[in-house]
Amino acid sequence: MKQREFAIPSSIKKCVFAANTSWYLYNFHQGLMQRLMDEGWLVHVVSPVDAHTDKLLAMGLVHHPLKLSRRGTNPLIDFLSLRAIRALYRQINPKVVFNYTPKLNVYSTVAAHSLGIPVVNNITGLGTSFSSDNLLNRIVRSLLKYSQPKAQHVLFQNEDDRKIFVDGAYVKAENTSRIPGSGINLDKFRAVEAPNDGVVRFILVARLLNQKGIREYVQAAEAVARRRSDVEFQLLGIPEPSSPNSININDVNQWHKKGLINYLGSSDDVPSIVGLCDCVVLPSYYREGVPRSLLEAAAMAKPIITTDNVGCRETVEDGETGLLCQPQSVASLALAINDIADLTHAQRISMGDKGRLRMQRYFCVNKVIARYLEILQKIT
Repeated sequence: MKQREFAIPSSIKKCVFAANTSWYLYNFHQGLMQRLMDEGWLVHVVSPVDAHTDKLLAMGLVHHPLKLSRRGTNPLIDFLSLRAIRALYRQINPKVVFNYTPKLNVYSTVAAHSLGIPVVNNITGLGTSFSSDNLLNRIVRSLLKYSQPKAQHVLFQNEDDRKIFVDGAYVKAENTSRIPGSGINLDKFRAVEAPNDGVVRFILVARLLNQKGIREYVQAAEAVARRRSDVEFQLLGIPEPSSPNSININDVNQWHKKGLINYLGSSDDVPSIVGLCDCVVLPSYYREGVPRSLLEAAAMAKPIITTDNVGCRETVEDGETGLLCQPQSVASLALAINDIADLTHAQRISMGDKGRLRMQRYFCVNKVIARYLEILQKIT
């Protein structure tokens, strides 16, 4: 879709949403952007062009293509990106910039701050940056320590990450808040009852990265399937070959051929697939923010199995809406899977219903939007 050009009165309130993919902003922050437009804001999006850029344009916002390497470590290229972002912000002259994803939280913050533009950052998880002490991670932490004090407000999705930033003097406590992820649209993700056909279906929805616990899932699936024939294990997600933690797609295809899991590839309609399953599993030992796949699963009234790990534990009430297992423990994961399979269909439905109610109370997208509006009122 081609973007129309038109004159913009100087009195119009303008804001910027910046991220490393258009996909991310459309899928996770569409509701917030629409709410701001409804309240008279002209929303500009700064992100690389991808398959979801046209969907953003269809909403009526203004898109600015961004050339940015998500995982590139070339300082010259990153410096040129910083200069380009700064020039763009000078041209747009927004009242506020909302940043998402790691590089934008750094470079967009520095660019906006240099022009006196207020910034709100969203830390969606710390990934590997705080889990090891190699040179690259030390550089990342240094960039965060330099950039985050320049933001007017920094949002965190779990208390563990917020504490690291406050205790490490990356940001002052009074300039931080915790929000329940990006929020769940409960009208879009509705309760769907799995078939009661004698087969208990488990599914893992994630990028194919080792730290998502995918190998542990496959091993646990093999262990459980040896003891019982009423279970089925599915895997939905795409490989990320550019990541050093990526799982080789050949390994995944071998698991599929051996019948250990049913690999489904990727899908633009994840809810229709999850709806047919009895339980959603994410045995991640990655430093998550709050995993979106688990929030969506709970909103669809699916029991959850996940790890007692940063970000993951926030999504489940152990024993009530799902089960927690130990990170990187195949035995612990297999036990949790077996316990869910042992429940009656009605018991799994009841557990899932409690999970949806929890989403309504704490994770509804309207609560997230309301918090953004409160912050916006204070800083503009």
